Amino acid sequence: MRSVEFNIRNDPADLAVVREALDQLGEAHAIADRALIALQVALDEIVSNVIKYAWPAGGAHDVQVRLAVTDTDVEMTVADDGLAFDPRQAPVPAPVAPGQRRSPGGVGIHMVRQLVDGFDYERVDGYNRTTLTKHCVGDAA
Repeated sequence: MRSVEFNIRNDPADLAVVREALDQLGEAHAIADRALIALQVALDEIVSNVIKYAWPAGGAHDVQVRLAVTDTDVEMTVADDGLAFDPRQAPVPAPVAPGQRRSPGGVGIHMVRQLVDGFDYERVDGYNRTTLTKHCVGDAA
């Protein structure tokens, strides 16, 4: 299995489907545990944000997920027909003063930036398409 494509509902319970698919791909291609964990966290953050924020009016919607393995990379693409949003434009979280706690939220996309090697976005035909790439297959493991 070099790639898999599937749709999930905009329901947090469907995140389990995404996690399982990535686990199976990781096992099939002997992706190192450390890299697979980074991929899981990054993908979970992107899909979770789509589920939470893409459709403020609610309703049932599909989220398209594509996972692919090349000779050196894992590429994960998430597409949705929600509000246009380029996650790369999310601001870097402000530093927290010593002794202070960070307010919840606002760090997930920053964390994704740290976990992957490529972070791309495009809006095509009414769809947001976010692609994350990590070098972790073959010699890059």
